[in-house]
Amino acid sequence: MTGVKEMALAERKPEENAILKRGISEAQWKTLTNSLYPGANINSVLLVWDYCKARQLDPLKKPCHIVPMQVKKAGTDQYEWRDVVMPGIYEYRTTAQRTGEYLGHSKPEYGPMTDVKGLSVPEWCELTVYRWNKAAEVKVEFPVRTYFAEVVGTDKQGKPNSRWSKAPIQMLTKCAEAAGLREAFPDEFGGEPTAEEMEGQRIDLTETKPLLPKPDGYDDWLIDLTASADEGPEKFDAAWKAARLDCRTYLAATEPEAIDQLQARAATKATE
Repeated sequence: MTGVKEMALAERKPEENAILKRGISEAQWKTLTNSLYPGANINSVLLVWDYCKARQLDPLKKPCHIVPMQVKKAGTDQYEWRDVVMPGIYEYRTTAQRTGEYLGHSKPEYGPMTDVKGLSVPEWCELTVYRWNKAAEVKVEFPVRTYFAEVVGTDKQGKPNSRWSKAPIQMLTKCAEAAGLREAFPDEFGGEPTAEEMEGQRIDLTETKPLLPKPDGYDDWLIDLTASADEGPEKFDAAWKAARLDCRTYLAATEPEAIDQLQARAATKATE
């Protein structure tokens, strides 16, 4: 039985193994690739899954977006197109609500109409985000003003891109809301902008090497380890003890929760 399972795993394509390792069901994968992110690169969709797992979000509710961006390669003056997974305004709202301290925001106000890159748009949008301060027991206000010219996404010709041209006020309002939520909830969002803010923008990337290099044969080993968990705790413990130290160390450093999940998976097999 073990030989048949290992043969089946070995015959799978690398992307199929990546899907299997993450525990993504067929229905979930079809929804992600056919409905939520049609036409997206498979590796980019897997990045969405990993992002949502890390942030404890439901990927099927599309809290983040795959944004093609021109990324400056570290140490060079060259840009290349890459898919970057970024939170959407939906995730900002969800995360703020989870704190139990988000009290909504004021009605957006808009500045005078002006011409920006050929579009007649409000010069700015301002609103105030409200957060409850538990320690002081008061409602704290976080007012922000966002200027259209500073956030508009552009195409290769430097003109507002399709999305910003079709819904300029909507996009400006989302950017103002995102800025207000970052002001009010810095621990939750840090300095990461939303997809709405970064659409059509360029970013500079400082590439860093991982703290630990992935060991040779690591992916195949992890597949085998997962298969051993399906055979019960004894097989899993034996496979773990027999594993190379560099593989165990890398798993513990990069996916520490995976060890507990595999142990729990093996334990369930013992009761079947």
